[in-house]
Amino acid sequence: MFSLFFNRPLLRKHRVLPGLAISASLAMAISSMAQEPKGHLALACSQRDITVITLIEDHGAADDVPADRLYSAALTQLRARSACYVGRTEEALALYDSILDLGPIQSAKQ
Repeated sequence: MFSLFFNRPLLRKHRVLPGLAISASLAMAISSMAQEPKGHLALACSQRDITVITLIEDHGAADDVPADRLYSAALTQLRARSACYVGRTEEALALYDSILDLGPIQSAKQ
């Protein structure tokens, strides 16, 4: 019985497993911290998304831009949102910026 407490292979096995578990946990944490967050919109994307939504809606209400152009802008917005959602923030911001080319709102047509 005394030999069970001082059995070297058993002692090594019990020291190695916790060490491996800690090492694996640290590696996963560092890896996840190094990557861009995915699965949610970055703050810059969220701000740009609100600007673009408002611009598209205001142009629709003013009826100063052809419907096919607004439709294209809405599709581009969805592509930008998807790109941002998976972590491609720079690509998303470029897509949002392309929508801003719709220009300022003209007065409503009568």
